[in-house]
Amino acid sequence: MLSKEENLLFIRELGRLQADLYNCSDDQVRNSIHQDILLLLKALSMTAMN
Repeated sequence: MLSKEENLLFIRELGRLQADLYNCSDDQVRNSIHQDILLLLKALSMTAMN
């Protein structure tokens, strides 16, 4: 399980990635950012289960 600080760090990073996704006009880069978001969400959900 993640500590409160680690959880906040990941949530902050999700926000940054979402902002990057919103502001990016390159489809290839947007796809990469989207994959990063999905990976981070999956990791967070897996740690929440434990």
